[in-house]
Amino acid sequence: MSDYRFVADEEADFTNISSRKASLASSIDQRVQNEANCGKHYDKIKAKCSCYYDEFQEIYYEKCGYCGVPVCINSAPQYEVDHFVNKLQENTPEGKSVDHVENLIFACRNCNQAKKEFEINNILDLVHPDRENIKKVFKRDKYYKIIISQEYTDNEEIKSFYSKMKFNYAYRKLDYLLLNLYFAKKMKKMLK
Repeated sequence: MSDYRFVADEEADFTNISSRKASLASSIDQRVQNEANCGKHYDKIKAKCSCYYDEFQEIYYEKCGYCGVPVCINSAPQYEVDHFVNKLQENTPEGKSVDHVENLIFACRNCNQAKKEFEINNILDLVHPDRENIKKVFKRDKYYKIIISQEYTDNEEIKSFYSKMKFNYAYRKLDYLLLNLYFAKKMKKMLK
């Protein structure tokens, strides 16, 4: 199944993100001096000047986990580290701190600001960017617009998330088309 966040020429997929994030968490936790801070990774990753931020960005192939727009299209300062389960909750449904790397998503400012305090607990497994189900929920139509898959068009929480994330806005399609042009240009240079 294709992933709406990638174009055909990209060599990346999100299936290994969880293991790469676990490795980053382990690296951070090994350096923590106060055991109470183990599992709280947000403050160390969010600083754009930190090596952890760079590694986190690379885990997501330098693209937004939600919409797929990469830093080559939308400048790097326009990216943030998002709490998937929002910060208003202290813990994720699994009982981990919301600051744990598993709950953090590399996101463009548009997605992060749009999502804000949206509570996703009931649809977490469906829309979590690191999991396979999101590719079943959202796809690109023949006009490159992000749409809700037929199976989920009656799910009110999915529709609310889709609306909140502004997936139907024209700039989502434009970003995707720009990404296609970027990779076409990159492929042309490689063939020369």
